[in-house]
Amino acid sequence: MITEKEISSVWGGLRVTPYEEKNIESLVPLLQVEFSNWSLNKIQSYMNLVIGKTNDVSGVLVARNEALYNVGITIYTLQQIGTGFLNLGGNENKDDKVYNILVLENIIASSPILEKSVFMALVEGAVKVAEYFECDYLELPNISSDKSFEFVKKKYAPYVEKADNFRTYIKTQNNVSKDKFNEEISLNS
Repeated sequence: MITEKEISSVWGGLRVTPYEEKNIESLVPLLQVEFSNWSLNKIQSYMNLVIGKTNDVSGVLVARNEALYNVGITIYTLQQIGTGFLNLGGNENKDDKVYNILVLENIIASSPILEKSVFMALVEGAVKVAEYFECDYLELPNISSDKSFEFVKKKYAPYVEKADNFRTYIKTQNNVSKDKFNEEISLNS
């Protein structure tokens, strides 16, 4: 099981850590924004699946400000996708390789004013989770036309691969030499 020590990160004054509590009461305001058509019971059931016994294949990262107020969350799953279904720029050869991918299912900020910072902080935390689980890619929503991902686009530009107009993939250090990845990421910061 992943621990706070292993993936805790700080970006722009926001601290990102895994959410490990069973009680989701502090997350409800953010979850109700994302799942506005869902009842509280449906949200609770979904979150029980995400943070329950399946925490080795899914989880939640929470971004908190200095006052420890929850300003954003992301819900992730670990998936394996074959080359034929991934369909990225350099993967047209249709071999039988299976990629480990950390998928950000939902990424939520408490305020439109904070979105850029919150999304960047959560992606930073998700990259650490992807590295922990030795994932080849981090999958996020399409970042090319969404201004909320401006900081993410700038920092991870050399590693961004677009699969389609719906999702974007960031190569992790498992897919690139570790020294080159860290060097280029620090240059783009």
